[in-house]
Amino acid sequence: MVELFSWEAEEKVVGYLLNPQIPKEKKLQVVQLLSPEVFTDAKLQAVFSIIKFDNVFDKILLYEKAHTEKKAQQLDRIDVFQIDEFVTQEDADSYIEIISDKYQKRKIYEFGKTIQTTMLEGGDQFKVALEAQSVLSSMGSRRKLETNQELLDRVLNEKPGDVLLTGYKQIDKFIGGYARGMIITIAGDSGHMKTTLALDKSFRIAEANKDIKVAIFSKEMLASELVKKQISRICGIPTAKIFSQEYDKDFVRKKMMEIEPWANDRIRIINPNSFSGVTDIARIQMTYRFDVWFLDFIQLLEFAKTATNSSDYNIQIGQNMRNLQALALATKSVGIILSQVKKGIEFRKSKKPTVSDIEWSGLIKQLSSYIFFSYYPGKYYGFDVLPPDYYFLIAEKTRFAEQFTYPMKVDPALGIFEEIQSADERQKRVNAMRKIVD
Repeated sequence: MVELFSWEAEEKVVGYLLNPQIPKEKKLQVVQLLSPEVFTDAKLQAVFSIIKFDNVFDKILLYEKAHTEKKAQQLDRIDVFQIDEFVTQEDADSYIEIISDKYQKRKIYEFGKTIQTTMLEGGDQFKVALEAQSVLSSMGSRRKLETNQELLDRVLNEKPGDVLLTGYKQIDKFIGGYARGMIITIAGDSGHMKTTLALDKSFRIAEANKDIKVAIFSKEMLASELVKKQISRICGIPTAKIFSQEYDKDFVRKKMMEIEPWANDRIRIINPNSFSGVTDIARIQMTYRFDVWFLDFIQLLEFAKTATNSSDYNIQIGQNMRNLQALALATKSVGIILSQVKKGIEFRKSKKPTVSDIEWSGLIKQLSSYIFFSYYPGKYYGFDVLPPDYYFLIAEKTRFAEQFTYPMKVDPALGIFEEIQSADERQKRVNAMRKIVD
């Protein structure tokens, strides 16, 4: 069996960092390249930690630092001063390669044991798959970099299906569509039609992109409620009548089956009882491979049981965002995340949300390629001030385009959004909104 460690190589790397003949900038390059866990010897790991985090490259200072600040009191003087410090740059490169290779082999071996245990205990294979991706993506201190020519070829060889149309012509004009692997966030206050917009977008995306599959994961509404909203949009029946059973069911059945994406199951509503956290979503996504999936909304996903305060919840939402982004990349899909905003916007003078209003916003902001706000200002200012068909999609943060405000007409009773063809009409609506908000 190949040894999974090399204490000799580990000691030589530390010795290189303590060599007074080596310029400090070269040592800093090595320090940035490695992490303490690549060392298996506990004392060498302690020494490297002090070197890395305190920028100490002298044996005497290192020993004093370890003991006066109680960072590694298990170190004896002999442990530090017997390290061979006369290691050349050329030799150090080889030793770094050795310990990096050993570290990668250890990670694979340890993960192999995890897989074995999971199989024996009947654990969740999809959770293991997500962990595997995380392990593999974190490995490798030295990775092959693409040349400029390779990057250019990759861009020039993109296929039409690699970028999906949003279903809204003017938004496609602004941003060029959604690239696979992206996470997009749609945020908004309660009642500002985030879910209604998601349903409208799902149909538009499915209609604009041939043969793709779209999933809707909702923890806020039951699957039957979402279907009723779909019926309202397609058949032009107010949701109030559908809930009260005052509609022609034969007409609805016939009309719904005329909608190709719906009839052919290219749009699927995922029963909320079938998922609670990211692992469940990953299981479904890895099985069915949807091209686009909506999550309504991220704050309702299950958190770790250890989350007891706002700081813990922020960490958990951040971890959920990381996992969802990994899922989008792994399955070459587009994830559209709906997010709640903090309460209290209605009490501000300017009743318009910003990125800082997103609940537990840390990694939601960082990992989203685009953040749109679903904004229905009549809910704040009154429909006598702004009519009920005034709706705005506000791009607050975009990775590939300037910020913009996109007005649409909305029929709230049917959940139908309509693009405004006239540029003058669009500007008129934006001006009316800004006059009141600003």
